[in-house]
Amino acid sequence: MKYFFGLVSIILCYELWGAPAVLAQTAAAGPLLINISSSKTLSGTAGDYVTVLAGITNSSAGPVSNITTYLSLADESTKLPVDLEDWSAEKGLFIGNIDARQTLPLNWKIHFVTPGDYALIVVAEAAGQELPQTSAITHFHVNSKRNLNPGQVLPVALGMPIVILFAMTLLTYRRNSKLV
Repeated sequence: MKYFFGLVSIILCYELWGAPAVLAQTAAAGPLLINISSSKTLSGTAGDYVTVLAGITNSSAGPVSNITTYLSLADESTKLPVDLEDWSAEKGLFIGNIDARQTLPLNWKIHFVTPGDYALIVVAEAAGQELPQTSAITHFHVNSKRNLNPGQVLPVALGMPIVILFAMTLLTYRRNSKLV
């Protein structure tokens, strides 16, 4: 299984950054067509949850069996694959069989963790195929989250003066009430 993820990462890097046309055509040829339909709604702010909507279609005349689909994500600034452990709990979806000319929906809920520019593809592996099938690359941007309370200092910065002012007022009141 770890060799499969290595192969997926290599294919993603080749597709993103200038693979030979022959390899890209070979990887794309096959009975499965994958389309990411939520490419316009993927951008957001760090901390947001969004759903990646895709569809997988069997374009062949016969059924395709034992299909598993995966998300693959790459950071465009570092040119490295992103570990999906923090981004999505559902890295792979086992589909099983797809009948001829049938289209099935695919949904992944992802959490935008780190701001930056990313590239996303959906990869499908089917029994009896030597190369996985991939969707077109979807580019999206994650904005940084504006935090008015970085490091949780706001309660201390506002709370301490209020507590000190309350204590001083209480001491003054007690001192004045004893003098009368």
